Amino acid sequence: MKRCTIGCLMSGSLFLAGMPTAWAETVQIGSLVAGQVEKVMVMPGQNVKTGQLLMTIDDDRYQAKLKTARAEVKLWELKLADAQIELDQALDLFDRTVTAKRELDAAQLAYDVVKQQLVKAQGNLESYQAWSKYFVIKAPVSGKIAKINAPKGTTVYKENTPLIQIEY
Repeated sequence: MKRCTIGCLMSGSLFLAGMPTAWAETVQIGSLVAGQVEKVMVMPGQNVKTGQLLMTIDDDRYQAKLKTARAEVKLWELKLADAQIELDQALDLFDRTVTAKRELDAAQLAYDVVKQQLVKAQGNLESYQAWSKYFVIKAPVSGKIAKINAPKGTTVYKENTPLIQIEY
């Protein structure tokens, strides 16, 4: 008597009766930043572990913006120090009744404006620093590389462009 295996197609997956079935989920890994794929560290069929480096995206433009943001913070720190000196001098002159309250208020306002500009610049810097992790693509799960959609040199234009597929 011959043994017969019966197969059926359900939702795009082939199930064979009497055979062990392997369930495989696929995760699409995308990019949240635009740029050019600089390095690809894996090949299709390769097993990867969670957190393993898969590829990098060129971050030259990002690094330039980050450098500018750091310089902006430094500039506002210096301006704040200068505004503090001006405020201290205005307060001293006011205490000795040499100047009017209006001049003290103007120095206080100038100080407050510079302080808020510094807070804004620090926020911009923190925002740029937070984006740094998106130029390094890591495996979110352990599994096998099913497909590389963006080989080295590919330009990634928009958010979440599919780069790599992992079966797990």
